[in-house]
Amino acid sequence: MFTEDVIQGVQRAFEKAQEFNYRLLIYLTTSSLGSGILTQILRLLLDRRRDASILFAYREREDETAEQILKEIAETSANINELRYDDAEKVLGTTWDAVIMDANTQLRPNDLGLLVELVRGGGFTILIGPSVNELDQWLTEFHKKSVTPPFELDKLVKRFERRMFSKTLGRTGTIYIDQSNGDVIFGGDPPPPPKRDLQEPPGELFPKEIYDLCLTNEQILVLKTLEEMLKKRKWSMVLRANRGRGKSAALGLATASLIASKKARRKIKDILVTAPEPENVQTLFEFAMRGLEAVGIEGELIERNGAPVELKTRFVKVFYRKPLPSINAKADIILVDEAAGIPVPILIGLKKRFWRAIYSSTIHGYEGAGRGFLVRFLGRLRRELRQDLVELEMKEPIRYAIGDPVESWLYDVLLLDSEPAQLDGQSLDLSPGDCRYVELDRDFLFTEGEELLRQLVGLYVLTHYRNRPNDIALLANAPHHSVRALLDPEDRVIAALHLCLEGGLSDDLLKEIETLPKGHMIPAVISRYYPHLKGFGRLKGLRIVRIAVHPDLWRRGFGSYALKKLCEEAAEKKFDWVGSGFGASPELLRFWLKNGFYPLAVGPMRNKISGEFSVIVVKPLSDKAAEFVREIGREFRLRFINALADPYFNMDMETAWTLLSKAPGKHKAKPNFRGSQRMRLESYLNQYVTYEGASDSIKCLVEAHFLTSSEKRLILDEKVEKLLITKVLQGRQWPQIARLLKDKPENLVSIMRETVEKMADYYL
Repeated sequence: MFTEDVIQGVQRAFEKAQEFNYRLLIYLTTSSLGSGILTQILRLLLDRRRDASILFAYREREDETAEQILKEIAETSANINELRYDDAEKVLGTTWDAVIMDANTQLRPNDLGLLVELVRGGGFTILIGPSVNELDQWLTEFHKKSVTPPFELDKLVKRFERRMFSKTLGRTGTIYIDQSNGDVIFGGDPPPPPKRDLQEPPGELFPKEIYDLCLTNEQILVLKTLEEMLKKRKWSMVLRANRGRGKSAALGLATASLIASKKARRKIKDILVTAPEPENVQTLFEFAMRGLEAVGIEGELIERNGAPVELKTRFVKVFYRKPLPSINAKADIILVDEAAGIPVPILIGLKKRFWRAIYSSTIHGYEGAGRGFLVRFLGRLRRELRQDLVELEMKEPIRYAIGDPVESWLYDVLLLDSEPAQLDGQSLDLSPGDCRYVELDRDFLFTEGEELLRQLVGLYVLTHYRNRPNDIALLANAPHHSVRALLDPEDRVIAALHLCLEGGLSDDLLKEIETLPKGHMIPAVISRYYPHLKGFGRLKGLRIVRIAVHPDLWRRGFGSYALKKLCEEAAEKKFDWVGSGFGASPELLRFWLKNGFYPLAVGPMRNKISGEFSVIVVKPLSDKAAEFVREIGREFRLRFINALADPYFNMDMETAWTLLSKAPGKHKAKPNFRGSQRMRLESYLNQYVTYEGASDSIKCLVEAHFLTSSEKRLILDEKVEKLLITKVLQGRQWPQIARLLKDKPENLVSIMRETVEKMADYYL
């Protein structure tokens, strides 16, 4: 049992947290279960608030430690809400007095980042897991999934966890308690926070009763700014902040204001709300209802699967849609919450669709994508909207006090506030050849190389729309992962490559490739789509998980230079190929194709998050790999050409053309006519029948053209090839194609006939 001094120390820290609205982080080792310390800590909270909201998260309820924890919690008679980690995203946007996390059989960094941020000021997070001395024996489900054959678990190195403990023990606002050796470490108290002071006066258009619900000057400013924006016909507002700053609450109060204001209702009858998941907008709808209640307007809230999806009033309807379907929804204004978690292509689609919009984005947080939103999407908004764009940054936390130590700890451990290196004037004149290409030592990165690590992660966050804490742990621990970088003369990270070893599989592993854990993505995709070529999996390869270049140096050749150096290194080390997988867009595809990579597969379904089709590209480095790539490339084009009228019927013209624009080898295909198809082609060429009368015959000719490798293909203008793809392979209508190609339908009909004549001369 623990001494009374320990309990008194926890009580004193808890009372300080209550007084100043800070949060506490308490780490209990598993050996402390059964000592009574957990129940005593919970009673400190329950003595203050009998109805305290407590969330207990675990992998499975049947886990041994989860059962122990539940047994101890039951002794307090507290009202406990239970949550499986796999369902963690369902509670995003909710608030709790305490969160307890069983870390023994599962502790994914994603779960840590999401759940810790749900605790309000004066509350605490209790992590229950192994002691700092038991890290080598600690084995969670996440650890197991971080290793893929032929590697074994003994090759896993817990760099992430060791760094986490080094950032925790003795830190302000933390308490570490280990029953096994009586080790107790109190981290001390943070200084008292500054007092809140509402000085911003309310606006004139929206009701004062709604302004009175604002807790910070920044929330008041959001409503006042919205009043001004409503005077314009076309505008966008961007709210930027870290978590817990009241962005969602501000959107909810803005919604209530738009409904309550007679002037606003003249322009706005339907309000569309979107976010990655319906659970994300729970706070928005909650504060919209609060605002309406404050002014005496009745509203009917409609829920689906426990999450609000619609708010009906006699004046205005507010409704939720997922991001991708939102592009086709009808509304007078769109409110985009958690915009950092929505891919930039979808955000661009929403921008084009809606003239009035508010985008709320977490800059640093659990999604790990806010900076990408800031640089890529916001940069575009600034260029296109100029004076019709307003940006507001919300800095003051609402859920807890300014300077909360647990927020500082979480951001440090999960690198949530990582930024790229600051480049000065001289650095901006760098050329790729001025940089050193190096392999970064992960042991160094996660111990002494903090600044380098932060620069690295900062680049990944900027470049990829969805980087999460799990990715950092995988980079740190997994035996088949590694890092390369371009460093400038000052040792700043200019470009970074996150790599994964793939292939080199035995015959036994090849038989099981579809059931292997993640880690052999490219061989698995090739085996799935081209089973007779699954022998590709025997070849050793490197998959590029992430490639990132400093935003100040984009489009200057640094990414291509990094790829060139990587391929040189890989060839020297006798790898057979280098590849990657990503959401297909014309810009990205052009980058990879320019650097000698070939598309080998495209997923049949759009990604639900990004709205893009996933593509696999490979660059062969050995003769054996080149042979496979030629054969797989032919199979890919055959499948893709025939699928353009079905799963890819709505793929954008630019992406489809780019995928077919480059083909390896020296193969010239022959049209595969059947029945009377060749004769009807001749009828078309002699102008006896129209295009529609010979479309199947023309398709045989077009298929031969795109099945032919680049070197042997008839040279046609890009516009002409796009016409062949959209009309012959996708079956679009002439007026639609005319809009896409910016030409008249009758001109395109003539171009089609001229092109078919050229192809007939070349391929027949």
